[in-house]
Amino acid sequence: MELPKTAFAAADGLVELKRKRAPYPMMTWPNRITVLRILLLTPFLILLLNARTLPYLRYAAMVVFALMAFCDLLDGQIARRRGQRTQLGTILDPLADKLVLTVSLVLLTYDDWPGQPTPFHIPTWATVTLLSKDGFIVLGILIIHFMTGRTDFVKPCAWGKAATATTFLLVLATLLAPDLASGLALDRAAIWLVRGLGGLAGALAVVACLDYIRLGSRTIASHSGQDRV
Repeated sequence: MELPKTAFAAADGLVELKRKRAPYPMMTWPNRITVLRILLLTPFLILLLNARTLPYLRYAAMVVFALMAFCDLLDGQIARRRGQRTQLGTILDPLADKLVLTVSLVLLTYDDWPGQPTPFHIPTWATVTLLSKDGFIVLGILIIHFMTGRTDFVKPCAWGKAATATTFLLVLATLLAPDLASGLALDRAAIWLVRGLGGLAGALAVVACLDYIRLGSRTIASHSGQDRV
């Protein structure tokens, strides 16, 4: 006895529905690259901490950091070109950025990060500004989530992307500054390069934070049916 075609169609539809409702979607290549970036944080941290006693490890730390920065660009390009943007990726990608940059900023703010006193370190005010921006954003997300139950409004703005990119350059410049100064006798130029990038990253972070506040206010207003809050 043959089943009617409608039965097969219904079965196919049920399988497709279950596939769409699968709680754990397939791991895409952009997500794998993002996870690799998070895993590379451990060797980077080990190399940078041991560079205090073994200065040559600083170069290995620079290579690992450059690889993490390249992975940041690569996963975004692949996700856009292949249409593989996922909800998991929207969480992992900014999380990877925050972990990498937070660890780097904290370690390189100390004026003896290479093992001896050095003027080539990230200014404290720049580190405080950059980390405060992330703290305010997380606090704002929690407040809006409790008020509206939404999290889909959390999207990186252009100012936030620019601040993140500049912070990556700031960390890389700080790692390279001792060589720039000793090899080219540009001590003051190297110092001002780090300070200038720190100031630019801090300014972009402040603007990004204000933009997120604007976006959050509009989200709360639209949820409550008001024009503004």
